Amino acid sequence: MVNQRQKFCSIHEDNSCVMCNTGADETIEHLFFICPFARQCWTLINFNWNLSLNMEDRIKDAKHRNSQHFFTWTALIAAWELWKIRDDKIFGRHDVCINRWVTNFKSQCHLQLIKFKADLRSAFCFWLDAFSVRLSELWLRPPYL
Repeated sequence: MVNQRQKFCSIHEDNSCVMCNTGADETIEHLFFICPFARQCWTLINFNWNLSLNMEDRIKDAKHRNSQHFFTWTALIAAWELWKIRDDKIFGRHDVCINRWVTNFKSQCHLQLIKFKADLRSAFCFWLDAFSVRLSELWLRPPYL
């Protein structure tokens, strides 16, 4: 994967996931679905993945079970923010931190609102507000690791 190219360029020395301390190889599967940090992020936005399914069926299943019409947008934003957290760790900009993921996720959601149709924009804003209230009620741990 990407770590192999980074190893060649002497950016990252091994193939292990930089977002957790499990020693697991960084694969797409691990990075976005199995990594404890990623699972914590998905849990915060009430996304549950059936890990027994292959990736394509897993996404279809989650979309089917999720009643949000903006499921795909939300999943893409969440995954993008996971990738950015990973890159920040690799390139030495920041440590892995759930609070930063949440802040970045919410900011990116607001930036993407322009792409939504008016009726979907309202529903998404309502969901995001409810998500924000839920987060304020939860105890968010200090930086992960």
